[in-house]
Amino acid sequence: MKREELEALGMTKEQIDGVLDMHHKELDPVQKDLETAQADLTAEKTKTATQETTIKDLKKDLEEFKDADVSGMKQKIEDLEKDIQTKDATHQQEIADRDFNDLLKESIASANGKNAKAITALLDVNVLKASKNQKEDIAAAIKTLTEAEDSKMLFGEPEPKPAGKVDLIGEVKKTPDEGVSSLMDALKEKYKQ
Repeated sequence: MKREELEALGMTKEQIDGVLDMHHKELDPVQKDLETAQADLTAEKTKTATQETTIKDLKKDLEEFKDADVSGMKQKIEDLEKDIQTKDATHQQEIADRDFNDLLKESIASANGKNAKAITALLDVNVLKASKNQKEDIAAAIKTLTEAEDSKMLFGEPEPKPAGKVDLIGEVKKTPDEGVSSLMDALKEKYKQ
């Protein structure tokens, strides 16, 4: 309803203002509700369009996997998980074996073992590996070998290795460097006095 239309009906300015005020009191809340409803409708249309796009994309993705063997994939995943567990267990065993071998070598060396392979062959390695207290059990086993008549010759101070060159008859000769250093030592002693 417009002011010009009311003036054409012969209404006065005060009457027109009153009618328009009543009209706006009724129309404004309805207009606000309409605008809110239109905004909600636009938001829902956008949301629906987004959902339709998502559904289309999901259908397309699903179409790619329609011939996929789900049970086969599950089996592959289980097999791969078992492989990982097996490799982890193997790796942990390798670490434990390395640590055991290092401990064994250190223990043999501290007992002045002459031949680590021969001494290891006399030990019950599997029992020592399974031991809860490997260090003490290895030390006890090596001590037993050092005291036994048939194995004590594997322990003791290593035989000295002669320095220098050996001729065919077996005589040890000093190398030229040794002769020079002994001469230098003698000269130092002489000139100290």
